Amino acid sequence: MKRLLLPILLLAVLVMPAQNPWVGGLNACQFGRMDFNEDGRKDLIVFDRHGDRLLCFLNQGSEGEIRYEYTSAYDAAFPKLNAWAVFADYDGDGKEDLFTYSKGWAGIKVYRNVSVQGHPEFEPVVSPYLTSWQGGGEVNILATDADYPAIVDLDGDGDLDLLTFGVMGTFIEKHLNLSMERYGCRDSLTFERTDQCWGRVAENDENNVMYLDTCLFGYGLTVAKDDFRHRGATVTVRDMNGDGLMDLLLADVDYPGLTLLTNGGDADNALMVSQTERFPQSYPVQLPSMPVPFFTDINNDGIDDLLVSPFDPNLMASAGTESVWLYLNHGTNEIPDFQLYTKSFLQDQMIDIGKGAYPVFTDWDGDGLMDLKVKDFEGGFTVFKNVGTALQPAFEQVSQAEDVASEWTAQCYFDVDQDGLVDLVEGNVNGKLTFYKGHANGFEWITDFWGAVDVCDHSSSYYGYSVPTLFCYQDQLLLCVGSEQGKLFLYRVSEDAAFEEVGDLWEAICPTMPESFGIHSAAALADLNGDGVLEVVVGNFAGGLQLFNAEIPVNNLGISEQQDDLEVLVFPNPVSSSLHVISTGSSLRIMDLCGRIVREQEISSSETILDVSDLPSGAYLLSLTLYRGLVNRIFLKR
Repeated sequence: MKRLLLPILLLAVLVMPAQNPWVGGLNACQFGRMDFNEDGRKDLIVFDRHGDRLLCFLNQGSEGEIRYEYTSAYDAAFPKLNAWAVFADYDGDGKEDLFTYSKGWAGIKVYRNVSVQGHPEFEPVVSPYLTSWQGGGEVNILATDADYPAIVDLDGDGDLDLLTFGVMGTFIEKHLNLSMERYGCRDSLTFERTDQCWGRVAENDENNVMYLDTCLFGYGLTVAKDDFRHRGATVTVRDMNGDGLMDLLLADVDYPGLTLLTNGGDADNALMVSQTERFPQSYPVQLPSMPVPFFTDINNDGIDDLLVSPFDPNLMASAGTESVWLYLNHGTNEIPDFQLYTKSFLQDQMIDIGKGAYPVFTDWDGDGLMDLKVKDFEGGFTVFKNVGTALQPAFEQVSQAEDVASEWTAQCYFDVDQDGLVDLVEGNVNGKLTFYKGHANGFEWITDFWGAVDVCDHSSSYYGYSVPTLFCYQDQLLLCVGSEQGKLFLYRVSEDAAFEEVGDLWEAICPTMPESFGIHSAAALADLNGDGVLEVVVGNFAGGLQLFNAEIPVNNLGISEQQDDLEVLVFPNPVSSSLHVISTGSSLRIMDLCGRIVREQEISSSETILDVSDLPSGAYLLSLTLYRGLVNRIFLKR
């Protein structure tokens, strides 16, 4: 009986809808806690520095249960954050305040939490930067976008002190909060630098080597003459062995793990006496670069657990679909025992394909329903099949194709001039658009600056990463262009050299659409449920998707058991001579875009190599006959 029951239970898991499918993915996260809805449970704040996206998750779990539900209702209440955020109650009112990087000032901004009756609200109290008394004057507390500071009560008097790397980047500075000493309360941010070598520990600025019982200020250490500034590190302090002293967790740029340094000093003078390079010892953290830890109770058992995610600002320094590691604490708050629970906390309940998500609606399997095909930044594809109906769509992940792209492009096929032939619009890294007019024998290049569209933010980047999408709205042909900066640009297509930007139309097309989606935005639009309203799916560099104008379930975020039967892979694309077709079909035919058959043959193996060197340059339709029907793919012949 048990053997028969197990497959039934597994099937029930596979078709269960994901809890938060349309959140938008996660890459390099920091975390905070706050009771948004005043139900007595601390909810979860996630800040992803890859795009400076802030996400709010309501804690819906009971004691011992992990269950968080994303809600966008509170996101807009938070101020704009840059690079990093620390959520900590500095004034003792029971509400977490907000510390964040002050862009352009190498300092720290502070916002006080003035929320009332479940409505988050923040007011700035320190801007442009936090200061401390240093050497006879008030000086900016140095904080960069590459270092994560520790803001915590170090001396046990109730107010929040601060640890951060100094100018040389080798030693940790202690800035003591004098609020309690001077005013008898903790509601002030009055700091004095009291230690330039907290913990008597130094870090080599060329690697992650730690020197204990050392305050040489450069002597005996390897310091680059041309650049002595430290390149990046995360600093976290917590008593890890129950002796009442703050120990130190440190991570360094370009290194994947956490180092635990044990404090053997006293309450007034920290002294790091030993180090454990691979933390936690049960299963050491192994993330691409500079992980940042966060301690909080995730499973509602009253004991702090451990969350870890990359901190490196480099967009490629992400662990993709395994960017948020959760360790549950099997010990106590005083003597923790962290055991790895998942490498995809929250990510396993949302669509997240890794780095970048460029969605396109297409009838992938020829069943008459619009499926969702998503390309990632490195050229791979993920397909979400529409397993619902024409009026009630539902998606299910059914395949991951391999990485087949050699360079980044974003292509859109559409009959722009309504001559019955499909044209090609191609997005480029430079932020402009290339237009190819469709002809019976292929495509003709027309311009590399179609519509005078340029979505590059030249004040901050040399790149634009334009992603075009064409659609019709109220008898108008509109062009939506995603961008590196995260904005979705909207243009009215015309015969004029420069298209008119009509961003105000977004309010009518999609009233709930935000102004930005982080970075590397891309959109797909279609009426999926036949209600006359366009559904909008937007991807971003975090590898996830956001859905607007509808509620569509995603039944399975794993791979279907039938993936081998469903997978069709056609590469390279574009192709010069040999086209590889991986499929379990029985026959194929190649047609030009006028419907003329130019090649037809049976399939005798799972991989077919076609010589297409004799075909004229242009776009072609590859039609495969599978057991479930026809599957079509478009490829370009150079």
